Amino acid sequence: MPLGTTTGIEPAETTDVPMLASVLAHAFQDDPVFAWCIPDPTRRRARLPGVYAAFAEVFLPHEETYVTSDGVGAAMWAPAGVDPFDGERGERFTRRLAEILDPDDVGRCGEVAATFAEHHPPQPWMYLQLIGVLPEEQGRGRGSHLLEPVLRRCDAAGTPAYLEASTPGNRRLYARHGFVTTDEITLPDGGPKVWPMWREPAGR
Repeated sequence: MPLGTTTGIEPAETTDVPMLASVLAHAFQDDPVFAWCIPDPTRRRARLPGVYAAFAEVFLPHEETYVTSDGVGAAMWAPAGVDPFDGERGERFTRRLAEILDPDDVGRCGEVAATFAEHHPPQPWMYLQLIGVLPEEQGRGRGSHLLEPVLRRCDAAGTPAYLEASTPGNRRLYARHGFVTTDEITLPDGGPKVWPMWREPAGR
């Protein structure tokens, strides 16, 4: 799908997966949700690239995964009304996680997915599954740059967007782009708080 006038943002291809996985692994190394899923920081550093490569296998066929042309940021969206984990791809993803992660880590990841799914509003909406920028490039507008082309298309089509924010800083970024916090989720067993956020298309 066209990206409008935003430059430096490109649809991801299979050849981008190693870069995309590395960028997201660095971006999410200290993320509260992934730190809860994989508590040991050394294990998390080693395993996250494989986790994000598995995510890419699920999301790339839907053609809503994007990377910056300079390789410092990436975003994975699901199209409105689509569950990327439905069917065979979802089953492969689950098997892949079981190969990459320890059983307890897989269990916690499953708890996160189930908890998020319980709070999802009725479809259809564009779902921002993941967005990340290399730590040294954060705070320079890169996240906004990655969000803008898809949100522009949401506005043009009249399509809402939805996501879960895992940090107060992320909440502030998304709020600047029209997302409104709709709830507060606390993951079990002393887990972190997560904030579902909803965005109505501009002008609606």
